[in-house]
Amino acid sequence: MEMRNHIIVLLTLVFFITSCAKNTYTGTVKTWSHNKAEIAIPADKPIIIGEIDKKGNVVIKLEEELAENLKSIRLESNKSGNIKMKNKTVREAFYCKPETVIVNNGDENIEKVAFGSRFVVANINKEKLYGYLRLVSSKTFNESYFALGKKDFVKGFYIDFFYVEKDASVNGICKTKTYTMDMKSTVELIHEYDINLKKGWNIVKIEIVETYVDGEKRTPLKTVMTTVKELPENTQFILFN
Repeated sequence: MEMRNHIIVLLTLVFFITSCAKNTYTGTVKTWSHNKAEIAIPADKPIIIGEIDKKGNVVIKLEEELAENLKSIRLESNKSGNIKMKNKTVREAFYCKPETVIVNNGDENIEKVAFGSRFVVANINKEKLYGYLRLVSSKTFNESYFALGKKDFVKGFYIDFFYVEKDASVNGICKTKTYTMDMKSTVELIHEYDINLKKGWNIVKIEIVETYVDGEKRTPLKTVMTTVKELPENTQFILFN
């Protein structure tokens, strides 16, 4: 009987640790040169979701309650502000022509944890901003992809986090013809979806796998969006202004 109780306690402990670690993400900001700081989602009252210690070690925790808090912020903003924040569905978040992809529970609401796929890094009490944090494949990719066409795009990926109340999925390949900048020819842009969302928080990897030259700029040709169970090994925690 004592052995049985001991096993039950061990199993319970393992389940507890696994559950706690499931939505906890760790990494290091190699360029960090400050003391301890908080990682937060900007709001009238910032939502703290993690921290950076003085060595640059990062811990981010996405609790179940965070999704409800984000929803409340959006609803409150819609009541008081001029800018309306519309919640997206799974179908809208991973948009493609319906005849080219298979969508399950596409009308399920989806919460995205960070606007622009970035978090605020600051000393909240002192109201001191250190910059923004983004999870990407490289600093070069971060500087090119989020420059909105001002720089040549490079291959690489960034990480987003999405929350759903029910399982949902989007799978397939979407091809869209578009004109080149000189309007003399067309190119086929490709979006490949391997999105299999489970109830709770999900990691989504958005990767530029092919580029092409249009005019004088290199731009994305093929983008692959995939749900992953854990952060890719080559994920970098990049701090930027």
